[in-house]
Amino acid sequence: MKVQYLFALIVLAACNKKENPATSAPKKNIEQNCFITNQGINFDNTKTTYIAPTNEDILNSLPKHIQQKQLTEFQKFSYDKIQTEELQKKEIAYFDSDGYRSKFQEWIKALPEFSYLSINENFALAKNKYGLWIVENVQNQYKPYFLGITQNFYLNDFYNKDQHFIKDNQFVANGTIVNVQRLSRVPMLPKYDVIKDGIEFSIHLDEIRKDTDGDGYNDLFEAFVGLNPNAKDTDGDGIDDFEDSNPKFKSETSKFTEMYEAIADETSPKLFYTFTEILTDCEYFQKINPKNRKVLIYTTEEKLPLKEDVLDNFFPRKYSKMSTNKDFPEVYFTDFSDVTGDGTISAEFKDGKWNITKKYTITFGV
Repeated sequence: MKVQYLFALIVLAACNKKENPATSAPKKNIEQNCFITNQGINFDNTKTTYIAPTNEDILNSLPKHIQQKQLTEFQKFSYDKIQTEELQKKEIAYFDSDGYRSKFQEWIKALPEFSYLSINENFALAKNKYGLWIVENVQNQYKPYFLGITQNFYLNDFYNKDQHFIKDNQFVANGTIVNVQRLSRVPMLPKYDVIKDGIEFSIHLDEIRKDTDGDGYNDLFEAFVGLNPNAKDTDGDGIDDFEDSNPKFKSETSKFTEMYEAIADETSPKLFYTFTEILTDCEYFQKINPKNRKVLIYTTEEKLPLKEDVLDNFFPRKYSKMSTNKDFPEVYFTDFSDVTGDGTISAEFKDGKWNITKKYTITFGV
């Protein structure tokens, strides 16, 4: 049975723009970046007009480490909405089945944050929100390597099939290059067009395994999310990126960093290959050190080629600047948006700690 996998992956390249003093706007101070000075609460107006990439743009921007070979015989790409919906339901049911848990028992035990698709020799093909990974088992030591497969790659499925995706010391898969027209945090099937069909994609295992700085993340993943593949401690705070809860910015402790930590942290166990992405210019927020999650914080000055209609996939939680209300001078307020809806968070500093209250105004789904 052929099943479709489409990964809404976004290249988050952390390349800071150099400012030209003659043309750049004056830099805002920390108060301007963190707090709303006028009365009331509102979202930051940081969106820019989105210009959809052309097919040529997509072809020119594809990762160079993925080799392509045109196949002479192949099953043409086809898309049927009803069939795709059914296949997605079957995939969800499969990942929740006893058969899946039994088959991948050892892999799940070692790395529970991945969903596993197929086994080939001592490798498993897996995925998380960033896309496809291969996990290598060497003497019961399980090591995941990001493949760099983006949203513009549509691969013939490995779901519930032990296909031979390792050949001649390479990862090999057949598929199509597509132009994704729309994705959304609201459950919605994508619309996409075929750019190039019948392609064999391959990546040499030496390229996949490359971890130049030895921090535990392969170079392909660090380049993808904006960490430094040549330095195991990207922010220079003395903590390796793999262990650092906030690897892009040095953490500090202050009254307001503790407030943002209380807002953004969670109680579930910290994952090492899945981050919470946060987009903010507020230095208090940038310096947080959450206890139970890993965060990747990006600024609006960074080069982020994000589609506005897929933004929620990588920034599922959004927060506005903080504001105060004249009737509640000791309370700070922020608008928020997450996968379940929108609302307002209030933060009150009382008895030496922040008390956080979240109220939803809109709810999507059940």
